[in-house]
Amino acid sequence: MFHIPKYTEYSKTFFLVIMMLDAFCLYFAFDLSLYESFLSERAISSSNTSFYTIWVLLWIIISLFSNHYNTKTLKRILFIIKSTSKVVLIHALFIFVYLLTTPQYFEIGYLIKIYFYSALITAGAKILLLFSYRLLSNQQDNKVNFIIIGRTSTTHELLRSLDSNQKFGHHFYGFFDGNVSAGNCSATIASGIEGFCEQNAINYVYFDSSVDDKVLERLIKYANNHYIRFSVVHNPITVPFKEVETSVFNNIPVIYGRNFTPTPKNTFPGMKKLFNSLRA
Repeated sequence: MFHIPKYTEYSKTFFLVIMMLDAFCLYFAFDLSLYESFLSERAISSSNTSFYTIWVLLWIIISLFSNHYNTKTLKRILFIIKSTSKVVLIHALFIFVYLLTTPQYFEIGYLIKIYFYSALITAGAKILLLFSYRLLSNQQDNKVNFIIIGRTSTTHELLRSLDSNQKFGHHFYGFFDGNVSAGNCSATIASGIEGFCEQNAINYVYFDSSVDDKVLERLIKYANNHYIRFSVVHNPITVPFKEVETSVFNNIPVIYGRNFTPTPKNTFPGMKKLFNSLRA
């Protein structure tokens, strides 16, 4: 289903850059195919302009509907190749229908060349972009060294989600207990975590919502003073939704979601009303 991912590690501008990159790669694929077919340099700007436009528009629309530009797809080479193959197959079907309904004629060999170069160049550009992003992310200034304060089922689930980012410069340094116990007061806990952050150059902290208020308040102040980014993780597991999102209204987190637990199939409120009316 077509959707622009709301939560992404890339900016919204990057989404448009990928589409423009595809359009450029497809133009290059057209140009290369024309040269191999011994056509003139200006052929793409004359008789094939409309065909190129339809080709690119179909490619981008199919890519949007098949989530080809989803960041999860762009983060693995195998996913890029599989997604590109899917786009090519669907695109070929639409192009076949288009050529059947228009008086245009193109040689099969020429179309095969365009598809070959289109798939090769677009996938190659994304793979090159992926390796460039990995290289930049793993530079010392761009690494994300993070810790998680509060060990719960939610934070464990968060860590599993973040594991895929290890190749992109994300390094996990461990869990910390953020709750006051008989032997440790809030000041002792906070000072120990602050010392660890300084020793290991921690620049991102995830807090579980169950962390003691005094510890949370002191560490947030420390993070702000030392340019450390932080996030507070809420526990939505007990909420009866399949998908949940959190919004903040005046510093008050509000959890809302979709896909409530379905009503049992053996209850028919509409039919009950009908039978009751018939009985009356």
